[in-house]
Amino acid sequence: MGRWVEVKVRKMARYKNVEFPSEDNTLLGRIYRPEGRTRRPAVAICHGYPGDTKNMDLAEELALKGVVTLIFYYQGAWGSGGKYSLTKLETGAKDAVAYLRSLPFVDPGRIGLVSHSMGALPLSKTMSLDPTIKVGVLMSPATDTRTMSSNSNGENAKRLAAMAEGKLVGATYESLLKDLGVVSKVTNPVELVPKIRSSLMVVVGSKDNVTPPEACRKLYEAAHEPKKWVLIEGADHGFSEHRILLIKAVLDWLSECL
Repeated sequence: MGRWVEVKVRKMARYKNVEFPSEDNTLLGRIYRPEGRTRRPAVAICHGYPGDTKNMDLAEELALKGVVTLIFYYQGAWGSGGKYSLTKLETGAKDAVAYLRSLPFVDPGRIGLVSHSMGALPLSKTMSLDPTIKVGVLMSPATDTRTMSSNSNGENAKRLAAMAEGKLVGATYESLLKDLGVVSKVTNPVELVPKIRSSLMVVVGSKDNVTPPEACRKLYEAAHEPKKWVLIEGADHGFSEHRILLIKAVLDWLSECL
């Protein structure tokens, strides 16, 4: 699907819209890759909820620095096939990793995952089950899914359902309320991170009022070495005015570990 488009920014990189299978569905995404035929390290970016922050600037910069980068959308998200479910996020991440490893210009032994916000769920689950994934980056991560499902009146499910309108297929109040109960038990980042043996970085903004630094710090403390903590002063949940600092932190960590 799509064709390679050359983008000249300081040196050559290319991008292409792609599709790949996940269970009985087709997921959509975009590959950013360096020029040349050499096999390169690669990462997949697990987007947050509902996925408004695309991180395409990060993907482009990674490609310019020699890292193949896949932005992809979970089942039912942003045009991908199927119905969206919080319980299926790790399926998309696992299949994104498999897709990257199948590409002739990717070094299958040098794969990482990057996540934003709710993307911490599939990243932590996938990396806890697949020790061959060499490195993870958790940007503004969701930390404890038990707190998301703990409110008895379902306010979180109502809020998430409103955010999903026009973006996520099948994400209803009823389905999200059920999903929150499930992920609180089986896909809880703060409980999964201690099972990960690969390198992890947690990068957060000091002004993040969605996933506050103090909550993210608990996730970082639960991780094994090697690990890195980056606090970007003044940054909000999406690093909207601090993208350069965010991108530099991610590039530095991946160049060290991948």
